[in-house]
Amino acid sequence: MITEGNKTMAFNVKGTVTFKAFGAYCEEYINELFTRKIRLKNIRNESNIIYADIDRQNYLEAARLARIFGVRTSVVKRKGLYYHIASLKKRPGLIAGILVSSAMVFTLRLFVWHIDVHGNKTLTEDQILGMLENYGFTAGVLANDTDALDAERKILMSTDELSWINIEVNGSRADVYLNEKNDLVASDDLKTPCNIVASRSGVITDTEVSSGDLLYEKGSGVAEGSVIVSGAVSSGDTLILVHSDAKIIADFTDNVEFEMDYTTTEKMPSDDSFIHRQLMILGIVIPFDGNDANTENTICKESTSDLMIGGLTLPVKIRTEQYNRYSEVTVTRKSDDIRRILENRLEMYIYNFCKDYEVLDVSKEFIETETGLRLKAGIHLRGDIGVKKPIYEH
Repeated sequence: MITEGNKTMAFNVKGTVTFKAFGAYCEEYINELFTRKIRLKNIRNESNIIYADIDRQNYLEAARLARIFGVRTSVVKRKGLYYHIASLKKRPGLIAGILVSSAMVFTLRLFVWHIDVHGNKTLTEDQILGMLENYGFTAGVLANDTDALDAERKILMSTDELSWINIEVNGSRADVYLNEKNDLVASDDLKTPCNIVASRSGVITDTEVSSGDLLYEKGSGVAEGSVIVSGAVSSGDTLILVHSDAKIIADFTDNVEFEMDYTTTEKMPSDDSFIHRQLMILGIVIPFDGNDANTENTICKESTSDLMIGGLTLPVKIRTEQYNRYSEVTVTRKSDDIRRILENRLEMYIYNFCKDYEVLDVSKEFIETETGLRLKAGIHLRGDIGVKKPIYEH
């Protein structure tokens, strides 16, 4: 059984035999197999020879029935975990190594070997690990929550530098999450003097200033990077630095270009696909489906799943590689087709990159090139262009 996310699927454990059958009564023979509820898969006829897949345990009976009908059968391929395990009988050293390695992995998972620290700012990771070691939680301890909870309590009672700590143990790994007591002061952004600057070049249509000194009025044009609201505010005869806060609404234009040739070479997928599966044990990769098809001119989609037996996750993974063959074809399109494709690209650009703004208008210009068409577009937008920048960065 393979568990991937929340999905569970079966894989070929018992073994499958691909065989071919030929003779005068092949059709009657196949019908008899179905009558006896002997399941065949991937049945195909190639040059009057029947090819099919059958479960390993049913092949002997299928071969016996073939002799009764005067049909000759022969094995084309054997695949599945059963046959790969059977092939290892001649390699007892490898089997022993796998068993010993699995036992070692199970044993090692009972202890914490790696500790990651998250959330520290002024304290170093070595300082945090030193605190944990002083109270009995370090690499090599048993991976149980009792030791972790005891270390959490003792650390909080013994130091004024931490306001919260949590140790999460997951197998041989532990993650330490913490908050330092000075976190609130350090992260209090409202105390940082800053200006409001323009993220785009445009014309200001509206402003809403909560703090800071507005330098531009409505209708003014601003360049990207210009300071619109200053954090340096006059107070009598002196200047004080404040944390500026404002909303700056402006009209601006985003200019983009898309281009496509009349004739292109493209990869077209086919229905021809196949799968490779491999066992991954302590860095050792063992293929177990027997598929040795050529992977040239294919697109591969790979996924990795944990191997589970009786709800217990083993230190073994199943890697599945699905290959789809493709061919390169030359495609020639008409001008109207290219226009539609370029307009679709423009719509996707607006959807992905302009969704935070109001779209006022879109101007388009198609230009014919030596090899195809180019679309030049001006997207006229309205939105907040003000961003905060600490004064000391200017």
